[in-house]
Amino acid sequence: MLDHDSSPSPKALVPYTTSGAHAREGPKAPFQAMTASDGNDANGSSTSTRKDLESPTLNTFKGQFTFEDNANIETKQDNRWSFDKKKRVLIKSMYLSIFAIFGALLRIMLAQLFGEECKNPGTVGWLKAGQPLCVTADGDTSVEGGIIFADLPANLLGSFIMGLMQSTTVLDLPKPMAVAWLGDDNPFQSWDVIHLAIRTGFCGSLTTYSSWNSEMVVMMLGAGQDTGSLVFRGLLGYLIGVETALASFVLGKNIASYLHSVINPVLRVEAEETRTKKERGVFINTELPDFERRYLSDFNMGGYQIHINPGAIENLSRWKESTELYRRVGNDKLAILTDIEYRAIVMGESLDDHMAVSARECGWEIEALERWVTLRHELYLGDRGMADSEFRFIPACIIFIIIIALLFAGVEFLDHDDEYAITYRTMLYAALLAPGGALLRWRLSKLNGKISGVFNWLPIGTFIANVTASIISACMLGVELRYYGKVGFWKLGSARAAKIGFAGSLSTVSTFISEVAGFLKSPNPVRAYLYVSLSLGSTCACATIFYSLVSMGVEKNVYY
Repeated sequence: MLDHDSSPSPKALVPYTTSGAHAREGPKAPFQAMTASDGNDANGSSTSTRKDLESPTLNTFKGQFTFEDNANIETKQDNRWSFDKKKRVLIKSMYLSIFAIFGALLRIMLAQLFGEECKNPGTVGWLKAGQPLCVTADGDTSVEGGIIFADLPANLLGSFIMGLMQSTTVLDLPKPMAVAWLGDDNPFQSWDVIHLAIRTGFCGSLTTYSSWNSEMVVMMLGAGQDTGSLVFRGLLGYLIGVETALASFVLGKNIASYLHSVINPVLRVEAEETRTKKERGVFINTELPDFERRYLSDFNMGGYQIHINPGAIENLSRWKESTELYRRVGNDKLAILTDIEYRAIVMGESLDDHMAVSARECGWEIEALERWVTLRHELYLGDRGMADSEFRFIPACIIFIIIIALLFAGVEFLDHDDEYAITYRTMLYAALLAPGGALLRWRLSKLNGKISGVFNWLPIGTFIANVTASIISACMLGVELRYYGKVGFWKLGSARAAKIGFAGSLSTVSTFISEVAGFLKSPNPVRAYLYVSLSLGSTCACATIFYSLVSMGVEKNVYY
C-alpha cells in the first residue's frame, strides 16, 4: 500500500509488452472475463497481440519522467487453493480443533490462577511456589463470592481478542480487510483458516457460557442459605458477566480501529472522506480495489494521483459519468450496479445477460467498463485483494495428530492418586473433548439466519449451542455431586471433562457478545436486549431443571 504522500513507483501503470504470456485478446460482447494468473485468453489462446485491443498508445508519466510503452512490469499471480472443497473443510476442522484445545487449556489455567488454588490449596502444582490471585469463586454457597465467577477472566480475555480480531467491514472502515489492525498488504490478512481458528476455535473455547451459567444456577439454588439473597446474587452475576464481556469486546474493537488508523494512514484519510460522503447519501462500494474505489467515489487519490494519457482512464471515466446518479443510498438500481462492478472488476468474470440488459436500460456505458477491465489487466494498479493463503492437508494433519497423541499420552500416564496428577489429568482430558464441542458449535453456526418468521433475526445456531451446552454442563455438575468420592477417575473425570471441555467449548461468550454488539449497532437495537434476555432466561431455566433432577436427593455441600 502506498503512503498518502508518496507517488507510485516508476513502473506503475505501465502497459505490458505484447509478447509471450502477457498478450491478451480484446473484449467480446457480452463481456468475456480474463484472469491475471495465466497468459491465455478466454479461449485458451496466447497468440493474440497488443494491437488486437485497438486501444490508443498509453504514455504514462509522473513529473519529469517518461516511460517506454513496452516496459515490463511484474504481475501478481492468483494464489488459489490447491485442494478440493472437502479437504479444505478438513483442514479448517483440524486447525479449529488445535486452537480450541489451546483455548480450553488457557481457560482452565486462568480459572486455577484466579480462584481454584485459593479454594483447594495444593491442587495446582504450577502455582505451588507462586502467588495465586484469589479474586474469583464458583457458585458454591460455602465460599464467599461467586458473583465474580471462576471463568470471568477467561470470558473477558476471549471477548477482548474477539473484538481485536474484527474485520474492517464490522468496524465500518472503507477497505475490506480480514484483520483491521494489520496493514492491508500484511500476509496474515490472507490466512483465512487461521482467522477462523482464532475466532471460532480459540476465542470460542477460551470463553464459556455453560460454566458461567452453571455457577450462577448453583449459587441461586443455594444450600441452606438465604435463598432470596442468593437469587439476587445470581441475577447480578448474569448482569456482570454480560456487561464486562461486552466492555472487553468493545475495548478490543476500539484498539483495532486505532491501530488501523496508525498502520494505514491512507485508509484513515479515506475513512474520514467516507463518513462525509455517507452523510450526504453517497454510496461507497468498499469491495472495489483501491484505485477504482477512490476514483469512482471522487476521493482524494493521494498516492494514486497520476498523470496519464486520457486513453487509459477514459473508459473508467465514461463508466463513472454514466452511473453517477445511481450511486445514492436508496436508489433502486444500486444493487445491480454494485453487482456488476464486483463481478467485472473484482472477480474478473463475465456479466450475465440480466446484468448487461439492466446496464443498457439505465444508459450505463457497459462497453467502457468492459474496456477498462481489459486494460487494467495490463496495468499495475495495486492489489485487487489478497487471495487465501494455502494451508495444505498433510502438515495440518501431522500437527493435529501430534497434539492429540500428546494429550492421550498425558491422560494415560498421569495415573497417580495425588491432587496434582488428578488436576493435570483432568485438564488434559477436558482438552481432548474441546474440539468436539468447538466443531459442533461451528456447524451449528451455519443455522444462523436460517429460520423464518418473527425470530428470523435470531442467531439460532449460537442460541442452540449455548442452551445445549448449559444443559450438559448442569447434568455433569449434578453427576459430580451425586458420585463424588464414590467412583474412580474415569467416571468422575469423564463428567468433569464433558462439563469443562466439551460443554465449555460448545458454548461461547465471545460469539454471543459479538452478536449482541452487532444488534446494538443495528437499526433495531432492542433485539440485543431480547437476545440477551432470551438466552439467559432459557439457559437458566433449563440448567436449573436438569441440575435439580440429576442431583435430587443428594445431601448438599458433600461435594463442595
